[in-house]
Amino acid sequence: MKSCDAIVLCPRAAFANDHTTDIRMAGLIANGATIRHLAQELAGFTGPVVVVTNPVDVMTRLYAEASGSTRVWGIGSSTDTARYGLILARTTGVPTRAVHGHVIGEHGDLAVIRASSTTVNGRAARIPVQAIRAEMAARPDRIAAGIGRVRSGPAAATVAALARALGVTDGVIELSAPRDGTYLGMPLHFTSGHPTVCLPRLGAEEQRELAAAEVKLQAAYYHLCSTLKEMPVS
Repeated sequence: MKSCDAIVLCPRAAFANDHTTDIRMAGLIANGATIRHLAQELAGFTGPVVVVTNPVDVMTRLYAEASGSTRVWGIGSSTDTARYGLILARTTGVPTRAVHGHVIGEHGDLAVIRASSTTVNGRAARIPVQAIRAEMAARPDRIAAGIGRVRSGPAAATVAALARALGVTDGVIELSAPRDGTYLGMPLHFTSGHPTVCLPRLGAEEQRELAAAEVKLQAAYYHLCSTLKEMPVS
């Protein structure tokens, strides 16, 4: 596999997810052990790596630090942004192409909806943030109660991430990437496969939400690392 152009990591370890909140964090330890093993096996691979496994922001950081790779991104905020656009388009009665906005931070309960920079038909719009946040937060439980997992959304986000990371397509995509030591979702502008952070100016509440997401993801990563130290390397 080290001769591949790119690698997509999407394993799910065997574990029972009984979380009613923070659903994506349920796989922290089980999936972390799997991602650590793959990172050690694939150390030295220099191509882009796209991480899908949840909790994706923590798994992206774990893979990057365990493998030594500097070209590792997670797709979580990309799927959140797509879902945000769909919900907002439906509630405002416009086509999805008329909505431009980002969801950043954690791919989870502390996702940050960038309402202050969202536009509808090129204009600033009143965004029902709480209603949208509630619908997005309810989605994992709805998925679990339905088919158990999603396929099309993550697949589309993965293809879009690969196209940009491999230099096939230039443009902006929201991916988990390093920021002050923590990996979390941010809009990245790729040019010929090279990303530049293009985080718009945040409102005061959005800054607080992003800071809370950073604290949570740091704590989750430290907890994961301390737990993995006690586990044998397979």
